[in-house]
Amino acid sequence: MSVRPDPTSPGTWIIDCRPGGYQGKRLRKRVEGTRELAEQVHQLLMRKPPADYKRPANQTLSQIYREWIAYYPNAAAKSTVEDAKSCWSHLEPVFGRHLVKTLSERLIENYKADKSKSLKPRTINKHLTYLSSMLKWAARSGLCDKLHFDMPFYPAKMTRAAKPRPISAEQITAIYEAIEPEYKLIFLLMSDAGLRRNEALQLKRDHVEYDSGLIFVTGKGSKERIVPISTNRLRVELIKVVHKKTYLSVNTKTGKPYLSIRKALLRAAEKAGIDKHIYHHLLRHSFGTNATISGVDVKALQSIMGHSSADTTQIYQHLSAEYLREQIKKMKEK
Repeated sequence: MSVRPDPTSPGTWIIDCRPGGYQGKRLRKRVEGTRELAEQVHQLLMRKPPADYKRPANQTLSQIYREWIAYYPNAAAKSTVEDAKSCWSHLEPVFGRHLVKTLSERLIENYKADKSKSLKPRTINKHLTYLSSMLKWAARSGLCDKLHFDMPFYPAKMTRAAKPRPISAEQITAIYEAIEPEYKLIFLLMSDAGLRRNEALQLKRDHVEYDSGLIFVTGKGSKERIVPISTNRLRVELIKVVHKKTYLSVNTKTGKPYLSIRKALLRAAEKAGIDKHIYHHLLRHSFGTNATISGVDVKALQSIMGHSSADTTQIYQHLSAEYLREQIKKMKEK
């Protein structure tokens, strides 16, 4: 019983151990990443301190991070874990050697001032959110004391996202025709079916019923919704991968689902001559807006997009109204 590679999934390790001793309950766990990471998780699982043992509260933030990031895949999606790692690459040079008790509001304000030269307040707030979450987890786990001040985030008015500027059905078609073949299905799942990025990237064969023309999507909060295959081009792209056994879109270099197709979207938009900031979620916004323009009922759209509140779906009514006003204005100018 130890750490060994998973023969069915390259880059995945199987941890097989009994944290409670030989007569204790057997625990099996899969971990993606390096063997070193798997060994760290194994050590954490096997650690069984006495009931009265108190962990030292003098670990550096780098030491705390190593334990937190080993735990974090159990609490967050893979993409969120990767995002946390990316944010830590910014945080570590400044905070890594610090103890929690040596952190100060001034130190964090200096970090914000330095990062604001190249990053937006919203992005810096994301860094601080991960830092705060890590420290709260560490305090609950006995790795450190609680942070002795409130995290000084930027105020909401400085981090509010700009209103999305959806792209038209014609622009969607232009990007679809320009994007590389391996990304077409993922693109259409977002633009023609309104799936979120992770939902599109990780869609599996058994989630699609070709005969009935339905896609069964597991979204936020593990809630399942039914999405119709509403365009012929989406059906064609789905038929191309009907032979797949698991994930419908796989990176040929890694053998695993893509984490992002952002660069492919930018290339396609440039090739199509579209001078707009194109990103994954804009395709979902555009789906909702274009569906509203074409007359889809708000309640039906709410069900398709998986919104828990109709208020969220009604935003697309405002976006579609703005879009139509812009089109009328352009026609009058001509």
